[in-house]
Amino acid sequence: MTKANVLNGAQAPRATDSAVAKRTSDGLRWVERWVALAVLLTVWQAATYYGWVRAVFLPSPAVVVHTLWQLVGTGELFVTLGTSLWRACAGVALAALVGIPAGLLMAESRFARWWLSPYIAFGFPLPKIALIPVFTAWFGMDSLSKVVLVFATCVFPFIVAAHAGAALISQKLRWAALSLGTTRGELFRLILLPATVPSMLSGLRIALPIGLITVFTAEMVTGGGLGEAIVQAQRYFQSPQVYAYVIVTMIVGYLADAGIAALQRRFAAWATE
Repeated sequence: MTKANVLNGAQAPRATDSAVAKRTSDGLRWVERWVALAVLLTVWQAATYYGWVRAVFLPSPAVVVHTLWQLVGTGELFVTLGTSLWRACAGVALAALVGIPAGLLMAESRFARWWLSPYIAFGFPLPKIALIPVFTAWFGMDSLSKVVLVFATCVFPFIVAAHAGAALISQKLRWAALSLGTTRGELFRLILLPATVPSMLSGLRIALPIGLITVFTAEMVTGGGLGEAIVQAQRYFQSPQVYAYVIVTMIVGYLADAGIAALQRRFAAWATE
């Protein structure tokens, strides 16, 4: 038996063991996740069954699920949720279209950093919810004010993420590429942009939940969408509807985060290796 065959025979069990260990770890995480959810539902059911909490404040899980099923059956849920999702996605998309180029420009231009840094320093920590009255007065109470508010909230994570990703690229690497005949356009397209994909996806993973929170909050104040539906249900003590809508927001947030995580595994897995 040759040395190569011996090495290959030794590496094969290691690869198999690694794959088995990974599957076992994923399975344990899945079990832990659903066990925690089962415990929460059990405590919730016990609290309502034994009367620890009044039903007007905490309806049983079965009642909430039945109410949610009714909202789905009548189509009411899809109308309100669709309005909120459109506003959130439009604001996040606009923030990405503006924030990513601005962040890359800051990484490449000293003048751009000098010009944009003060706006980021003061605008990023600003609680954007305080701008709801301002944007409502400027853009009205319909979708435009919500989209602009989501844009103002989410543009900063994109700027910071794109700038941080581009700033990590070594200057020596850029000089080496240029010395080999790479043009500025090719440098951006072949080196700068692919290298910043992990950071931009991280920025999206931060911005999208923030956008959803922002639009739901704005709708609670100025009306429309899922936010208004939650406030109206609470106003008339329709607790099952309130909890049903809250569960919907949790599901939407979870699916959004899981989708972006899948994109990261698909297009930026190399960044964690």
